[in-house]
Amino acid sequence: MPQAAIRQDEDDEYLSEAKVHQQAISPKKAEEALAEANAPTPKESQKEPYYHYTVDTKDPDPWLIMHKTKIILFVIVAVAAVAASIFYKDFQLNEQTKALVDEPQLNDLYYVDFRVIKDNLRPTEKFRMAKVSDITGNVVTINFSSYFYLQEHELNEAIRYAQLRFEKFFQEKRHNYTMAELQSLVASGAIVLARRPEGNMLDGNVVVPDSHFKSSSVFIPGKKENLAGLEYLKFAKSADKAALALVKFQKSAGLGFAPGQVSLAQMYLNGIAVDKDLNKSLEWFEKGALQAYEPAILKYAIVCQQVNSCNIAEFYQELVQTGVNIEFTKQVDVRATTKAFEQALEESKVKT
Repeated sequence: MPQAAIRQDEDDEYLSEAKVHQQAISPKKAEEALAEANAPTPKESQKEPYYHYTVDTKDPDPWLIMHKTKIILFVIVAVAAVAASIFYKDFQLNEQTKALVDEPQLNDLYYVDFRVIKDNLRPTEKFRMAKVSDITGNVVTINFSSYFYLQEHELNEAIRYAQLRFEKFFQEKRHNYTMAELQSLVASGAIVLARRPEGNMLDGNVVVPDSHFKSSSVFIPGKKENLAGLEYLKFAKSADKAALALVKFQKSAGLGFAPGQVSLAQMYLNGIAVDKDLNKSLEWFEKGALQAYEPAILKYAIVCQQVNSCNIAEFYQELVQTGVNIEFTKQVDVRATTKAFEQALEESKVKT
């Protein structure tokens, strides 16, 4: 059976191919078939005609021609509004900076463009942060940050990432400026922006180290009175509160509490609730300095420069004989190297 099947397949290969007979079509039928094929169907006849639009630059849209003036005016007004908002914001920041510099407070922050102050800087040394660490009469003491920043907005990033909460962020070196010199810094563009924290926070981040707010529970004579006087001093514009602060400071200073003696000296220095008396202020600063209280030593040196009869060398000699360790490295000045800034400082000194 298998052999017969194989032979049958071999015979099929040699079968003759079928012949295809083509029928001839008349020309008339061919035309009818072609017309029937090209005839539109009912659905196609209902479709909307398709239009091909082209852009001709020589023939603009009539609507644009009609409203051309309005469109140009709208664009001009929009650009002017954006520019005005930017300039107004800058104006507000400048006014804020001037107001904060005119009435400085502790822990105020300044954005300083050091290129205005000094020439011999590296390309990456442009902006620094500065903090008001002390105010002695008409002299404001600031500390600069240990780091330079390439762009101004990086100072905001330093606040955002809470870099200021670390005690080593600001240098220990103190830089003393009079109010006139600070105002010249603003006028020359050295102080770009001034900001004031609320408590120890700014932009929702800590900018003052927590250690500044810690208090000891150890009893020290005069400490309680000094703290009470400082609270009254917050309302120094009220004569009654200022008088109460003076009484508290006098009691604290009488008990030999060095910070209380400095607070009382500040009252005489600023003329709050008492007549302004620099000599009286120096006396109380000296008493606090003899207890090795650093703020008293530094403040005495500042006020001593304003009193002709004061000899700072004798003061330091007295401290050394008493056994007080003095650090001169913390009291430094930034000398101006740019001619424009140096001239501005000279003009501010002439005004004072």
